[in-house]
Amino acid sequence: MGAAEGRADLLRAHAMLSRRKTHTHIAGSRCFVTLILLTLFVPYHRDVRAEDKDEVFRTLLQRIEQLEQDNKQLKNRVEDLEGREPSGASESEVFPPVGSASLLEEPRSLRIADEPHPATVDAESTGGKAFADDLSETDSLQDQRIAELDKTVKSLTEKASKKTYPTLTVNGVFQADAGWITQDDISKAEYGNIQDGADFRRARLSAKGSVTETTNYFFQMDFGFFGRPTFTDVWLEQTQVPLLGNVRIGQWKQPFSLEVVSSFRYTTFMERSLLFQPFTPFRHIGAGFYDASESLDMTWAASVFRTGQDQFGGSLSTDGGWGTSERLTFLPLWECNGTEYLHLGAGHFFNSPPSDTINFRTIPEFFIGANGPGAVGTSGQAVPGGSNGTPFFVSTGNLTVPAYNVLGSELLWVNGPFSLQSEAMVNFVNVSGADTAVLPGAYAQAGYFLTGEHRPYDRKTGAIDRVMPKTNLCFGGTNCNPGFGAWEVAARWSWLDLNDSVVAGGTITDYTAGLNWYWNPYTKMVFNYVHAVSDTPAFPESHTDMFGLRAQIDF
Repeated sequence: MGAAEGRADLLRAHAMLSRRKTHTHIAGSRCFVTLILLTLFVPYHRDVRAEDKDEVFRTLLQRIEQLEQDNKQLKNRVEDLEGREPSGASESEVFPPVGSASLLEEPRSLRIADEPHPATVDAESTGGKAFADDLSETDSLQDQRIAELDKTVKSLTEKASKKTYPTLTVNGVFQADAGWITQDDISKAEYGNIQDGADFRRARLSAKGSVTETTNYFFQMDFGFFGRPTFTDVWLEQTQVPLLGNVRIGQWKQPFSLEVVSSFRYTTFMERSLLFQPFTPFRHIGAGFYDASESLDMTWAASVFRTGQDQFGGSLSTDGGWGTSERLTFLPLWECNGTEYLHLGAGHFFNSPPSDTINFRTIPEFFIGANGPGAVGTSGQAVPGGSNGTPFFVSTGNLTVPAYNVLGSELLWVNGPFSLQSEAMVNFVNVSGADTAVLPGAYAQAGYFLTGEHRPYDRKTGAIDRVMPKTNLCFGGTNCNPGFGAWEVAARWSWLDLNDSVVAGGTITDYTAGLNWYWNPYTKMVFNYVHAVSDTPAFPESHTDMFGLRAQIDF
């Protein structure tokens, strides 16, 4: 192959490469300069063998292909910087270092002993230097632009991650209930004809957030139950307080009992146990603190508050009307990322009731009700009046009590899909003019997830947390995988004795069976069957059966 033929082949290769459009100045410049250097160098070495020349052209074609790949990688890099999906090329692949062997080193087959032609020296000393200077300037500009882009991206990321105060999150929940009740003759004689019905057990909206990094707030209203709308939780808190941890002021569920501090959204049954209404403080206006150990195996909380309040938290009394509560929890077992654990707790509730008057009473573990007709104005439209619904099954009536103390114990054992929960309480009542009455109560319940889930636990507050189904309820389609949610069966025994000393409020025992269907973490359907056996001083043992359905969603 002659020099003329070699030059023609190189020119054809150069023409072919020129027809391929490049996307950046760097790759195109390197490709063009490489061709020039090879074109100038090859023809002036006539003693190069034909097979060596063939090797040169094969090497040239390989390098042209490599340059095309480099060009494509550089394009992907540019697209990445412009916000499009990158193709995986690294910066070192897209921007090879100046003078790298992949672009500028001459092929081994071209390294011959003869002195180079003057034209080659000129090309290397002038064209090569110009190319290097141009490439260096271009690389410098490119580095500057990349640095500016990196700085802009970093600034945007910092702004996006930085919180601005105050913050606000809006939440809501509602529970739609339906119920059917059957009674024996004694139950009808004692409580009257308890009617079937449907209602919204709860319908709440809340706002929560922070006004600084260490000051939080919560505001919630309920529109569903009797006497509504009403305040539920309305509080502010300061975090990271030395010695105390978190200090809260306002109205919230006071720290006593696992059932009290756990949200109604996460409870297993439609209603809390028989102990809840007569023996726990629940919501009151006060001030308190709470915290947890660094290892999260212990929590503690205490508060002081006003007792006795209207639907907006108001309370008036010059004789009594204040109380305290304390709670301590311990996790002796925590295994398998919380699918196996044991919770133990103890609490104390002291109350000096307003005007030294208190009535210990409770409904069975089911409620359905509605407002009755009230006053009718000139419009002829009745406004809500008295509240009708499931009555209190046991009640002590008003007692003169300067103070009483309730001691409580807690247990929650979770072993995979199985859970066992129990609480026991004893109320020591200082009745005026009589011996101290000791009123006990307890409940025990067990649950099992047929679909393999477990009952979660919040280690920072010592409370039950949200169930997370393995699959959400979905019948297929483009947006989800078919699934049937989580299914749980449960049973509970609950007992309360309000008879001792001069106190004669009666006894009640409830047997409850439940079936829960969790469509997803925020939606569930609940079925409860409650069999209540009550015995009061006025009536012998009575039996009442209650069937309840609930649809619940929270967001």
